[in-house]
Amino acid sequence: MKRLGWTLYFLLVAYFIFLIRQDIIDNLELRKEKLRVEEKVAAEGKFALDLKGRLNRLKGDDLIEELARTRLGLIKKGETAYKVIMTNEQMTNYK
Repeated sequence: MKRLGWTLYFLLVAYFIFLIRQDIIDNLELRKEKLRVEEKVAAEGKFALDLKGRLNRLKGDDLIEELARTRLGLIKKGETAYKVIMTNEQMTNYK
């Protein structure tokens, strides 16, 4: 009878271990996912700060003037614009 009791005890313990095994695995996966999400949130926070900095720079006249000159080719009154034309060979040597 004692042997039957120990056998039932071990079977019961094995049954409970089998039941909670998947819960332990799910818990570990959720912890990993939590870390990934926290890293992503931190990266997005840095990106948001970068965008705010760029927005503040765009509010200033210096950057607007620089963009107007470089991208749009605009000049101030009284200035003379020059355009440098280079051949492909000159471009290769210039780099």
